[in-house]
Amino acid sequence: MFELYKKRQLGDNLGDTFTFFKDFGKNFFKIFFIVNGAFLVLFGIMIYTLIEVNFEAIKNSGFENQQLKSDLLEHFNNNEALTVLLIFISVLLFLILSLFNYAYPVLYLKMLGTGKKDFELNDVLSNFFKVLFKLIKFSFGFLFIVFPVLLIALIIMFLLCFIIIGIPLLIIALPTCFTFLNLWFYSYLTEEKRFFESLKHAIYLVKKDFWNTIGTTFIMMIIMQFVQTAITMFFYFVGLFISLAYFIGNSDSNSTKALEPSPLLIGFITIIVIVLIILGNIFNNVIIINQGMVYYSLESENKLESESIDLIGDHTNE
Repeated sequence: MFELYKKRQLGDNLGDTFTFFKDFGKNFFKIFFIVNGAFLVLFGIMIYTLIEVNFEAIKNSGFENQQLKSDLLEHFNNNEALTVLLIFISVLLFLILSLFNYAYPVLYLKMLGTGKKDFELNDVLSNFFKVLFKLIKFSFGFLFIVFPVLLIALIIMFLLCFIIIGIPLLIIALPTCFTFLNLWFYSYLTEEKRFFESLKHAIYLVKKDFWNTIGTTFIMMIIMQFVQTAITMFFYFVGLFISLAYFIGNSDSNSTKALEPSPLLIGFITIIVIVLIILGNIFNNVIIINQGMVYYSLESENKLESESIDLIGDHTNE
């Protein structure tokens, strides 16, 4: 039986992350792909249309630099409303998708903590819309209050890299900042705490078992970064070779035809972009679930103490 609230060491934090996906991965990713499916279809349509529009502009311009620049400017002037609308919708869809995917693992573990095992799509969406306003407040609070402070601190540490002491500080600071943000997010969505209450609580949690917590984050980030980079580079080189093969195959024809907006090529580029977005969200989910293992491990003592007090109260009433 998967135990959410329990004290974990570094190896347990990593091991329980993969145990979670072994026990609940099917249900977890079923809901993930259902919710993401509609957004990704719309996002794919936007990407395909943008690429097609740009290919058309380049095709009609030829290879001459001045002509290309002039025709591109004229093209965007003539299609300014369409281009801006497509970019706006693409960005909006991407932001909504990112917001849901970042909150989804936190909400899933929160529901799991209630004792229920399998969840339906309605359960997840209901919880998501309940905390949507909190998510918006968290995003603005992070962007305008916490992010500038963290940015200044990281810039100082990057400058300190010119002397030897800055390098180890930066290696420690990056996973510390990442862990702090995730524990803050967990605390804000999981508990009935206000914005600054959860921020203060996150600082307390980070300091509670610092080296175990930061070590877990650092190792998981390295693993996920290595896997994600390997997959991304694979798709990058596949896309590069297919694009080169396409243009070389059309090199015997005139320059205009060589840049003909082939539906197959545009479709392939669109698919690669969508696949990379999906993989990025999956890896992000794995990392956030891992941070959840850290969070519930750090909160286990408080949970057990609370349950003990409740039991004492029950016996007293008897």
